[in-house]
Amino acid sequence: MITTAQEPEYIQLAEESPAMLCREAPPEILEACALDNEPTPFLEQFFEAGIRANARKEHGRELPQMYVNNAILVLWLRACRLYTNGLLGMTDPDLDKEFFSSADVTPS
Repeated sequence: MITTAQEPEYIQLAEESPAMLCREAPPEILEACALDNEPTPFLEQFFEAGIRANARKEHGRELPQMYVNNAILVLWLRACRLYTNGLLGMTDPDLDKEFFSSADVTPS
């Protein structure tokens, strides 16, 4: 369980790791995604930080807020699936994809 005191560390991790692969995603983040029916404000901040850092790395620019909002939901759903597949011992098809990129997310 991620505490409020730890949240800034995870947001900093997202900002500093735009090319993180799904297989490298912190298990605590995946679990936090799977515990709620929708992204919490913290998870929204975490994904937004990573999405924006990834876009700057890949495209050298900022993204419109509407795109970021949509990507947060897509990546949150993928994180839920990654967590569930891990619990079930199943290999997820997105393990070698960038965690903060929604460009080629495998549909659930």
